[in-house]
Amino acid sequence: MTTPRTRLDDVDVVFLVHREAPEMLARHHAAVAAATGPDWRGTALLVENAAAPGTSAAAREQVRAAYPAARRRVIGSPRNLGFARAMDLALDASRARYVALVNSDGEPDPGMLRRLAEVLDAEPRAVWAAPAVHGPGEDDDPPGPPRPAEELGGTAVLVRRAEFLAAGGFDPAYFFYNEDREASRRLRASGHLLLRVPDTRFRHGKGGRTARGVLLREWHYARTVQVLVPQHAARPAAETAAFVGRRLRAVGSHVRAGDLPGAAGIALATLELPRGLLLAAARRRRPWDGARLARWLDRSRLPAADL
Repeated sequence: MTTPRTRLDDVDVVFLVHREAPEMLARHHAAVAAATGPDWRGTALLVENAAAPGTSAAAREQVRAAYPAARRRVIGSPRNLGFARAMDLALDASRARYVALVNSDGEPDPGMLRRLAEVLDAEPRAVWAAPAVHGPGEDDDPPGPPRPAEELGGTAVLVRRAEFLAAGGFDPAYFFYNEDREASRRLRASGHLLLRVPDTRFRHGKGGRTARGVLLREWHYARTVQVLVPQHAARPAAETAAFVGRRLRAVGSHVRAGDLPGAAGIALATLELPRGLLLAAARRRRPWDGARLARWLDRSRLPAADL
């Protein structure tokens, strides 16, 4: 019988940082350290995604202090790779059977990693397992046993590493937002199982944003969802036309609500719609898969160093 310690030692944890405040990172790592325990011997892999100097220094200090028995590694990129590319590089650099991807603005329950590993152990067809995510707009997972899900968010998820990479990992075409939705659809289409585990929890912060932050968030989301919809549509022309109608109404809704930065972000993304439709058509003709990911990784790997 596999012991809990052996199971957690076969879990690596990825920490992606960009511009996070040191106090946020301190709360995050205190919670993750409580979930791994002081004797955890997996790998704590820090990915610095064009990280600000203060964020980098704080993240390195936290990783060194919070996981004394773990193997500590760092990958640094001088440019912002986005979420999908950074996580593909991190998964490729990991070696454990399972890898936890957890947003730095949230905190796992103490038993979350162990519970998600138990669920994946019990269901070999499952490639992802995710907790209930509690935060603004996200407190909607009723309690209960693990259940299949159509989509799982990348906010907090435990990944069966080798199988996910063999299925293509995250598509690097999705810079930020919707990479998890796209991967969810591709995994299910390949016969893999996604499991929501609502009896364990990840508390997601989602703090306030500046006007610039709102504009960028809406821009990134809108420019990736306009690839996702036609890429996976059963009737691309009809569903894309309906999507464009919803997009126009969304801009009007943001304007009426006084959210001018959000409206501007969506409108700017819409200017890129022709590019998004061309990319979606290319992915429909030649879907993203493990072989294409392997070739991308061969061109894109970054060195990892001990921390």
